[in-house]
Amino acid sequence: MVKNINFNKNKSKKTNKNILKFATAVTFFSICTSLFIPATNALQAADTSKTITSADKTSINHPTTGSSVSGFDDLEENQSVELSLNYSNRKIIYGSCQYLDDFEAFDASAVTIDPGKAEWRSSDESVATVKYGTVFIKGTGKTVISVIYDGNVASCNLEVIQPKVSIDKEELKNRLVGDKCTDWYSCTAQVKVNVKSGNKKVVKVNEDGSLKILALGKSLITVKAKNGNTASYTMNIKKRHIYVNDDETLNLDKYIKHIKNYKDAVWTVSDPENLQVSKDGDIKPLKCGKTSINTSLNGKKYKINIRVTNYELMKEIAMNSLKDTLRYPASLSVNNIIHDGRSITVDYSSMNKYGGYDRDKFIMKINMNGEYSCETVSIYS
Repeated sequence: MVKNINFNKNKSKKTNKNILKFATAVTFFSICTSLFIPATNALQAADTSKTITSADKTSINHPTTGSSVSGFDDLEENQSVELSLNYSNRKIIYGSCQYLDDFEAFDASAVTIDPGKAEWRSSDESVATVKYGTVFIKGTGKTVISVIYDGNVASCNLEVIQPKVSIDKEELKNRLVGDKCTDWYSCTAQVKVNVKSGNKKVVKVNEDGSLKILALGKSLITVKAKNGNTASYTMNIKKRHIYVNDDETLNLDKYIKHIKNYKDAVWTVSDPENLQVSKDGDIKPLKCGKTSINTSLNGKKYKINIRVTNYELMKEIAMNSLKDTLRYPASLSVNNIIHDGRSITVDYSSMNKYGGYDRDKFIMKINMNGEYSCETVSIYS
């Protein structure tokens, strides 16, 4: 019994010695750590300062994306104000607008920055320039619009794309001598469009861009948009057809000037009750319908098909057809009506489904067989 008590006392003394040693070691480690950490932090701060200084000399990192923005070597980076633009990428068609004035820059608190207090830059001023946040379009291509404020940079990738022209080939197809072609091409922007005819004796280009068919033959028609593409189509005028209203008189000269000795032609009418032709080539319609006149000249035979139309009849058919296409026929208001023998165009306004009014053109055409075709186009096209 005494032996066991002595043994436990010895074991207790050993345990107390071990605890004392552990406590001493912990205290020593704490002292070393408190001395080591500040020194480490000081070294890290020195390295960071050195890194930032080096970065300032090359480029500035975008505050939101982290990507490098080149071309700003003269700026010092300051992360106290974070900067952002309301656009990161924009694409517009050249000619659709002259300038963009909706760019806005914001700080970290989403407060709008006065554009006059920031610096604005464009990486390619042949595409666009920028002043006080307004971007002025100069040409097509890509540029980077950047705003610099308090050492921070925010950027937007701007692309100005080419306007495109296209030709309505169906509008130019199967045209006749004497026809006028309007609304035959379209452009994606309001830019200057240049129209050319390869054979001016066959097709004439008017100042408004419309085409006038003068004679039989071929002509390459080209249309080019400023800072845009070029489209082309070869018109092939094969047939001699004339459309004339029953209350007008036409002279054949403008339709047959390409024929040698055309003034010597003697014409016969296939249906004399429908039409008369004088020795001077004057056509006098007698009643509506299809007829033809023929002659032999220079060893060749010539035939011209003629469709005589009536304005009042075509107007009635056009108005009835137009009303069938409207949502609210009772709202129809006619602004103008144009008739050229072959077609009748109604310039009108009518109520749309939103309660407002749209202005459009309703065009009805008649072919040589007396068949009608209709279409509606915007007055602003």
